[in-house]
Amino acid sequence: MSAASLPEDEVLRRAQRRLAVIKAFYGHLAVYLAVNAMLHLINLFGSRHYWAIWPLLGWGIAIAIQAASTFEWPLRLLAPDWEQRKLRQLMEAERRRAGGTPTS
Repeated sequence: MSAASLPEDEVLRRAQRRLAVIKAFYGHLAVYLAVNAMLHLINLFGSRHYWAIWPLLGWGIAIAIQAASTFEWPLRLLAPDWEQRKLRQLMEAERRRAGGTPTS
């Protein structure tokens, strides 16, 4: 079923679910940055050995996987219509830069 043939309430429900996934990612990213900053400060002032890199790297891999899933990176790049979608996006960006209005 294409997005054009979905009822409006289904479109809204899907968009809300997608928004929740994106918000969850940004929340996880914020916690990752705060905790790792704190761990690096603890490491800097409390130890001679640089151990804070390990949680940074391990958790960073998990963040990268979540980002790829959230923003559909591999799927979006492998989709057959990727080139057309990217071309439309770049054309709209050029129109905005030139002062024109984007068209559908």
